[in-house]
Amino acid sequence: MRQGRYLPGLFVLNILILFAVVYPAFSLQKEQAVQPGFMPGAPRIDGELGNPEWEAAAVITDFVQYEPQEGAAPTEKTTVYLGYDRHNLYIAFDCHDSRPEAIRCTLCQRDRVQGDDAVYVYLDTFNDRRRAFVFVANPRGVQVDGIYVEANPRRHRGRAESFDRIDRNWNGYFQSAARITDRGYVVEMAIPFKSLRFPNKNVQTWGLILRRQIPRKNEDLYWPARSRAINGLLVQAGQLSLNQSLVRGKNLELMPTVVGSKALGQEFQPEIGANIKYGITSDLTADLALNPDFSQIEADIPQNEVNQRYPLYYPEKRPFFLEGKDIFDTPFELLYSRKIVSPVWAAKLTGKIKNTSFGVMSALDDRPAGIEIPGASPLDVNSSYRSLNSVLRLRQDLYSESYLGFIASGKEMGMTGSSIFSDYNRLAAIDGQFKISQTNRLAFQLAGSLSRVEEIKTVMAPAWHFGFNHQDRHLNYSLDWFSIHPEFEAGLGFLRRKDIHSLNARAGYAFLPGNDYIISVTPSISYRRVYDYSWVLTDEDMDLSLMVSGWRQTFIFMNYSNTFEKYNGVDLKPRQFRFTVFSAPLGWLSGRISGRTGSSIYYDELPYLGFSNSLEGEINFRPVQNLVASLRLEDLNFYEYRGGPKVYRVTILSQRINFQFNRGLFLRAITDYDSYYKKIYLSGLLGYELNPGTCFYLGMEDHRKRLGSDRYQLTGRYYFIKFSYWWRV
Repeated sequence: MRQGRYLPGLFVLNILILFAVVYPAFSLQKEQAVQPGFMPGAPRIDGELGNPEWEAAAVITDFVQYEPQEGAAPTEKTTVYLGYDRHNLYIAFDCHDSRPEAIRCTLCQRDRVQGDDAVYVYLDTFNDRRRAFVFVANPRGVQVDGIYVEANPRRHRGRAESFDRIDRNWNGYFQSAARITDRGYVVEMAIPFKSLRFPNKNVQTWGLILRRQIPRKNEDLYWPARSRAINGLLVQAGQLSLNQSLVRGKNLELMPTVVGSKALGQEFQPEIGANIKYGITSDLTADLALNPDFSQIEADIPQNEVNQRYPLYYPEKRPFFLEGKDIFDTPFELLYSRKIVSPVWAAKLTGKIKNTSFGVMSALDDRPAGIEIPGASPLDVNSSYRSLNSVLRLRQDLYSESYLGFIASGKEMGMTGSSIFSDYNRLAAIDGQFKISQTNRLAFQLAGSLSRVEEIKTVMAPAWHFGFNHQDRHLNYSLDWFSIHPEFEAGLGFLRRKDIHSLNARAGYAFLPGNDYIISVTPSISYRRVYDYSWVLTDEDMDLSLMVSGWRQTFIFMNYSNTFEKYNGVDLKPRQFRFTVFSAPLGWLSGRISGRTGSSIYYDELPYLGFSNSLEGEINFRPVQNLVASLRLEDLNFYEYRGGPKVYRVTILSQRINFQFNRGLFLRAITDYDSYYKKIYLSGLLGYELNPGTCFYLGMEDHRKRLGSDRYQLTGRYYFIKFSYWWRV
């Protein structure tokens, strides 16, 4: 009988998919086009526009406000020069400013530019309105780069997701230089074609978006004009035409690495590895990592692990897994590469040929995460296991911003010295996304898995998802359905919860005053209803929220939730109020404060409804342009009941100080303290980064445990060194 419950939903899903396929998306805008000038010689990238080569460049001046007043003329003039030769795309921004002394800019590490004046270049090199390379620079020439993916099918991105939805973990090579002048600032860029992926043909047509941010005025400027009436950014891009053949070269990249570490009382242990990248064509790339160094130079931001029902999410930062990462994205996160903990080797092939994107990856891991199915014992961390992990992904573009996809993965596990195929998890899924108008999108996924752990086998366990999303200038709403079988397992993925049928609905309306003090006011309501696979109600949430954005990058968020949750057979009804305020009133000062209060669940064998309040604050100082200091404090208190005895308190203090000597050389200090576990983490790092792959790091870590009010016991001290060189043939 229960199978019959799926028939109406599957029928509706099939009708909507059919409708999406036969109802093509249409454009409400006339595309703007530009043809860069072909330069006889390369201009010198020095932040000055005096080079005669720029005289051959195409010129763009018609920028338009997106914020605070959509469609209005900018308050400051911006002129962009575009040119190219067979090796590079050249872009120069001449940014006028009536108050040059008020320009916000920081000399900091690459990819760490936040809250500064900045210019952006989005290059949709396949002109498919799905994915773009993004290159950014501030008025000191500090670089940021990343990947922008349009309407990512998976909304859960953890703390890695930036406010502008650019994944800054991707790193490419490009040149930039900038100068502040008495009438504003100038930024010059040279983007090598070898750093990009694009169709393997002579004449290129790419999507292009240019952007300038003036944070003290809340001003966000675009070319071409961007409209909230259209659901999507890349669909509004202009067209960049390159009519000369481009030199791609052999596009062979070698990155040898030498890593060494030494624990206190132990000998120095060096390791040598290599990363190899070969561009078979301009749209097909092979990656190989031998004895790869996946050490974390960037430490994860501390998160509260106490009294958490679900596992915490940490973003991927390791370079090998970031190449073509967006190709593997689906509504369910079926590839969470941090499940590949310690690969001995890893290989990957990614690319796009005509309208088909694909990715193939395989890795041997000698410290794998376990396979979790009902009845199987958790993985013994003291045992020596290894796993062979493989993923295949295919995605076929149908028309503008729509696709059908297939993904399959396998995780074969076994103890060292025995068969690696003792345990396994095998999975296959189809998914799709359809843009049926400028404001409406549909998405779906159907998946199934088979697993075996310690002779316990599962039958084919299903999971499926359907989602609808509408977004226009004022109104946005969405409807999502998720079903995940209790025995469904994604051994290489990330699922917060299984054994569910979940309905999620949300609606919001944006009021747009568009003045200097208030840009938008967005009230919203959301509803969630969750059953287990036996159709027993386990969760019900009703949330009311209000989001206000305005003066000097100020954001105010408030939320009230009324919840029902069944845990270990006990019905609980927590209610909570939350708020967040972020502001950057000055160029050298920004901060955030968040809090929550109300009834909360204590997750235990005998759960109960207690009372909690928490306060979290973060403040960032830039007293001089090359010094950035941040301090973050989180304090959580849980009581048996309101006004009752305290059950626990968690205080997390995190401090980060970065001093930048120049664009490459920096010194960083980190201090993290967790009062619950009474642990303190100290780290010092001296680094030099010529570019993302050519770098040198020398660092030390101290791990201590608090014994008394003023006593700390050393539990570990580590020294490490890393050198890598990015060799581009």
